Amino acid sequence: MHKRKSNDLPPAVNYLLPQLVEPVKELCRIFSQLHGRDLGCFRCPNIVAVDPGSSIQINASWFVESFATDHVVQIQGCILYRQATARGHRIPEVAYTGDTRFSIFTGPAHPDLLRVKLLISEATYLDDSPRLTENAQKYGHVLLRQYAENEHLFRVIELLPLAFLGDTSQVASAFNPFLPEGDPLV
Repeated sequence: MHKRKSNDLPPAVNYLLPQLVEPVKELCRIFSQLHGRDLGCFRCPNIVAVDPGSSIQINASWFVESFATDHVVQIQGCILYRQATARGHRIPEVAYTGDTRFSIFTGPAHPDLLRVKLLISEATYLDDSPRLTENAQKYGHVLLRQYAENEHLFRVIELLPLAFLGDTSQVASAFNPFLPEGDPLV
């Protein structure tokens, strides 16, 4: 919020789950107080409550639809749609899941989740040891192995970027067993 104001940009609209609106407003008030001066962008943040299943029109051609994910805290993902024709034909372009259990893909959590052109999701755990498999399920995360074992679900997706921060050789050694023979990542 402050960076947008510093760069003379219009205030952002922040979309949050209804139960988070008041706590985030309070955090903004406290941040402004800690900053030592009144920051209008924090005093009156532009926050809109959005329940899973809600649609938000961005402009005449684009809108976003939210959906519930499966995590230890209530969060939601979203799908960006392009309005293709005046008759209302909509094309699911991009989905963002945030942290989630893999169950949202086998469900799926939204009818268009597996039809998007670009899926942005997470893979917190590379190793598939029993302890990490248990942790992934317990804390609402995905194992890299789950994508590989369920690759048939993602055939229509052009790209599946996985948010993993770590050593690429670790990623390669975890993923290579699931790739066709003679076609390793590294």
